[in-house]
Amino acid sequence: MMELLLIEDDEPKLVQVLDFLESAYKTARITVSKSLNSACRQVDARPFDVILLDMSIPTFDGGKTANASGRQRTYGGKDFLMYMWEMEFEAPVIVITQFKDFPGDDGTVNMPELHDQMRREFASLYRGYVYFEHNSDAWKSGLERLLNKC
Repeated sequence: MMELLLIEDDEPKLVQVLDFLESAYKTARITVSKSLNSACRQVDARPFDVILLDMSIPTFDGGKTANASGRQRTYGGKDFLMYMWEMEFEAPVIVITQFKDFPGDDGTVNMPELHDQMRREFASLYRGYVYFEHNSDAWKSGLERLLNKC
């Protein structure tokens, strides 16, 4: 049985990804985390075979406001990869993102640039990314292709 961690805070996206995973990988055991901190606690608690990671996630689980759930971290996914690298965890990570561009202190970084950065910085963990769109199923074949390589 595949142990899979899905890190996603956007409810509509979460539902679509879970529906796909539950139909395509019927024997997989799927754990959901909705924040950076809860994801770190999950990987501390037990090993996973694959991790599906949203790039922009809040710091903490919680309510519906930034004060209750922690601030949204544009590069929360990179922070999670850094944590995994520092702790020497080895599960392959696939990013599922809705965004093509990520604003930062040094300007906007597009997803292909971010992909190249993560391949260099986290070569032992990072396996690639899928661009998610609510109104298209194209992401499913991309995700399946990356999962089958893990």
